[in-house]
Amino acid sequence: MSDDPYWNPGPTDEPSGRFSGGDPLVTDTFEGWWHASLDVVQRSWRSVGLILLIGVVLPRWILGAYNNNVRTPDTDVAVTDWGTFVREYSPGVLAGFIGLVLGIAVLYVSGSAVLGAVRTAAAEAAGGFLSLGEAFSFGFRRGGKFFLWLLLAWATIVVGLVLCVLPGLWAIFALSLMAPAAVFEARRSPYARSIQLTHSAFWPALGRLCIVVLVAIAANLLIAIIGLLLAGVWHAVFAGWLAAILTVVTEAVMALLLLAPMIWVLAASLCTYAWLRGRTEPLSATSLSAEASGAAAPGGYTGPGEPGHPGSPSPTP
Repeated sequence: MSDDPYWNPGPTDEPSGRFSGGDPLVTDTFEGWWHASLDVVQRSWRSVGLILLIGVVLPRWILGAYNNNVRTPDTDVAVTDWGTFVREYSPGVLAGFIGLVLGIAVLYVSGSAVLGAVRTAAAEAAGGFLSLGEAFSFGFRRGGKFFLWLLLAWATIVVGLVLCVLPGLWAIFALSLMAPAAVFEARRSPYARSIQLTHSAFWPALGRLCIVVLVAIAANLLIAIIGLLLAGVWHAVFAGWLAAILTVVTEAVMALLLLAPMIWVLAASLCTYAWLRGRTEPLSATSLSAEASGAAAPGGYTGPGEPGHPGSPSPTP
């Protein structure tokens, strides 16, 4: 038995399990992709969900609570002296600066958590395991560079949406695979790699990622509307301080509800990345895990349990 946590001793007759439909990540058809994404959720929802809860949901909730209760406090005053209002009720430059710092920190932590979650999902698909500490250590190690790419992606999407909506929508599609690209191909630009992969099979990739984006948008809109309605009820029925507390609690519950679609979106993005790469090169969940760990299998052997995987004998000529 190998000491490598991603070693799978199962036999295989081909370089990649995708050809027999046996690989948990690399698929050929839309049906295979759909089932693979659901299998990732079923297999890894606890570990991936915990990572996203700590690294994405909690920071976003803190930022939202700060923005709603500090930067935009609920005040009901008759403004007769704007100088007095600015001094007593406006959060001021300091609060705005703190909000900016919090926003940057949330983007960095969230991006790092997503990298750790993708890494964990791939490891578990290959039969391995990553602890919570290992996942976050991996994410933060890659997160600094990924954060800069995220800023560029955000700027690209915003400019595209402002100038003309269609380029912004294209950018959302083209840059949707940056996280798995950053996890498995650390030496390449995740920005350029995501564009390259999504355009290597444009229409099939567009169909899959449209489903992913629509699910994400629908879930966010539905939960946001419910949260706004409940917040309106709290402020209409209860006193100011109690309404503020109930609003913060409601935001926490709404953030937790977003966790379920968030896990599937991550799983679907991972399976889309694996499918696109698997179209042009031998690939498997095991080889992806090896790439993420920085120990890609030499000799071109990428299938589960094949010689050349870390921890196994080298292939003989």
